[in-house]
Amino acid sequence: MPVSLRYRVALGCYVLWLVATVLLIAHELGLIPLFPGVEPGVVTGATVFFALGVVQLSRRGWRFLVGDDDGQ
Repeated sequence: MPVSLRYRVALGCYVLWLVATVLLIAHELGLIPLFPGVEPGVVTGATVFFALGVVQLSRRGWRFLVGDDDGQ
């Protein structure tokens, strides 16, 4: 089953964010030094996920308010 490029890029970004999050947690526990770009990467990823969630909830809310829900 072919997977779209958009899905691959999104999954790759998510995996990178998870790795950066684990590295930041390991640093906070004192296990490893803080690598450059880890903390900004975690903050940027969390911001993007938050923004995408707000957009998705807004779209669903708008569909609910205007009655354009297709049953999902």
